Amino acid sequence: MLVMKDLETQWRWRHFDCLDARSWHDILKLRADVFVVEQNCPYCDPDDKDPQSWHLECSSRDQLIATCRAVPPAVSYSESSIGRVVVAPTWRGQKLGRAVMQRAIAFNRAMWPGDIRISGQAYLQDFYQSLGFNTVRGPYLEDNIPHYEMLLSG
Repeated sequence: MLVMKDLETQWRWRHFDCLDARSWHDILKLRADVFVVEQNCPYCDPDDKDPQSWHLECSSRDQLIATCRAVPPAVSYSESSIGRVVVAPTWRGQKLGRAVMQRAIAFNRAMWPGDIRISGQAYLQDFYQSLGFNTVRGPYLEDNIPHYEMLLSG
């Protein structure tokens, strides 16, 4: 477990095997609130990648406000990957998504040196490019939402 704190938020990485039931519930609830309800996209969010992944929890006043998962190489792609990046609606516009991605990139590079590959929603292509990712494929539909496959060279 790795814990980082700043003035308003607490950041913590935990492998799936170390998550307690309440934490896993909070992660699934935030992901469902955004990916299923807000984006009106019914799909099965928990998948076989979650148990193999590390999960970043960003909390404020004991409430989960952002999360993502770091996926080891050979699970989604030959490279490591970052996925299920989500920020609670009430916390958007404060560069929290950028902070999540910066921490995820640093974590992946420390754990699995090399390239990082993502499947990012098309409307976020410029955002991911601003973090150094290059588009390598797309657009394509994933869960009926346009996506681009993007690569950050190691």
